[in-house]
Amino acid sequence: MSTARSQVERAGRRVAPGLEALARFGYASKGVVYGTVGFLALSLVLGSGGTTTDTKGALLRLQDLPAGSALLWVLVVGLVGYALWQLLRAIMDPEHQGTEAKGLVKRAGYLVSGAAYLTLAVFSARVAVQGSAPRDPNSESQTASQVLQLPGGQVLLGLAGVALLAVAANQLYSAYGAKFMKRMAFTDVGARYRGTLKRIGQVGVAARGLLLTIVGIFLLVAAWRGRASIVVGTSEAMAWLRDQPAGQLLLGAVALGTLCYGVWCVTQALYRRIKVTD
Repeated sequence: MSTARSQVERAGRRVAPGLEALARFGYASKGVVYGTVGFLALSLVLGSGGTTTDTKGALLRLQDLPAGSALLWVLVVGLVGYALWQLLRAIMDPEHQGTEAKGLVKRAGYLVSGAAYLTLAVFSARVAVQGSAPRDPNSESQTASQVLQLPGGQVLLGLAGVALLAVAANQLYSAYGAKFMKRMAFTDVGARYRGTLKRIGQVGVAARGLLLTIVGIFLLVAAWRGRASIVVGTSEAMAWLRDQPAGQLLLGAVALGTLCYGVWCVTQALYRRIKVTD
């Protein structure tokens, strides 16, 4: 028994560096995608031909760049790596979230995130192969419509909205107190540079939390009224901000924040503590 356990431990140590590298590459790829979303929205505010879009829209725009297909294949690898890291966090619990209610909720979130990024990786691969891929701008509404057709659909949609608002609140709280810094290893980074990265993280995570708050509120309203057409995604949330009083300023702030979120993801690729095995 002890011999078998030792063999497993040695195998884990051999595979861990590869998985860690893949996870870091995943954070960097995620940063490229969200950085593109923020850059396009900021370009729109500045009148430079940008647009409000989501992660899939960002991938389609990246395809238009020189060597865009090659870049998308690189992102496929990275997005798969990030998805695997999230699934590993959910199933193997290398960060010891535990089996209490709070830990299980977090691990369930990692599981959903892993599935979402696997889907995004598949979309990126399709764009790289075909040069484009079908992207329904009303996919969130269609999904909500399917949920509403289920028994207790309005309740289920409302619970989804509450869950999303809980995630948003956690991100805003994390941004305010810079709680995310506890998972960073800035041991070889100067204090001034560390402070700058901390502020970038706070702005980026706060912008992400604000967008999720808007999406969650629309989801609750859709559940209350039983109308799937009310549901919005990231792109529509940004467009809604632009239509408000001082909309250009609001969109500009969120766009800059989303760009910072992309930079923060790349920062995590470099400095985050990633524990794959014990």
